Amino acid sequence: MPLGGDPVKTLVVSLIIWTFIFPSAIAIYLIVKFLGSSMPSLYLALIGLVVALATLAIMQGLLWIPQSSGKDSRVALSKS
Repeated sequence: MPLGGDPVKTLVVSLIIWTFIFPSAIAIYLIVKFLGSSMPSLYLALIGLVVALATLAIMQGLLWIPQSSGKDSRVALSKS
């Protein structure tokens, strides 16, 4: 395969993103906008909370991704 990926795996990841992540991001945005418009004094605190939770989610997501093995990395480095 030219890019080294499985087309079915790419399709599944894309479907997960469009089914769960994209609607969740829009929902969070709308909730923060609504709460920010009804309580303007808490808007900055809400944005800070969203940034903190997004950072936590990204860090947790990175732990789910398997790291490349040392053997594969050595082969890739030796070919370049």
